[in-house]
Amino acid sequence: MATPLKMESRIEEDGTAVLSLIGEVDVSNVSQAREEALKLLEGGCNKMVVDIAGVTYMDSSGLGMLVGLLKRLKESDGKLAIAGAVERVRRLFEITGLQQIFALREDVAAALKEVRS
Repeated sequence: MATPLKMESRIEEDGTAVLSLIGEVDVSNVSQAREEALKLLEGGCNKMVVDIAGVTYMDSSGLGMLVGLLKRLKESDGKLAIAGAVERVRRLFEITGLQQIFALREDVAAALKEVRS
C-alpha cells in the first residue's frame, strides 16, 4: 500500500514559497502536489523551493510534475530549487539526466539561497 502524501507549504518573508512533500510521490497523488504548487504560483510566488527530504519514493509522474513546475516558473523569470533529496530519489534525477536542469541542494537553507541569488 502506498504511503499517503503529506504536504506543507509556507511563504517566506521575501515571498519565496517552500513546498514540503512527505511520503511517496506517484501517479496516485501527484495531482495533489501539482495543485498545491500551482496555488502558490497563482498567489504570486515566482521563487519556489520544493523540499523533498521526506520523500521516500518518487516515480516519473513526480518528476514530470517538477519539470512542469520549473517550466512555469521559467516563463515568469522565476526560480526553482529542490531540497534534500534522499539517495534513492537523487538517483532518479541522475538516471534521467534531470540533475542537469534542476538545482538540487542539500537542504532548504541552501535551496533558499539558490533561488534568491
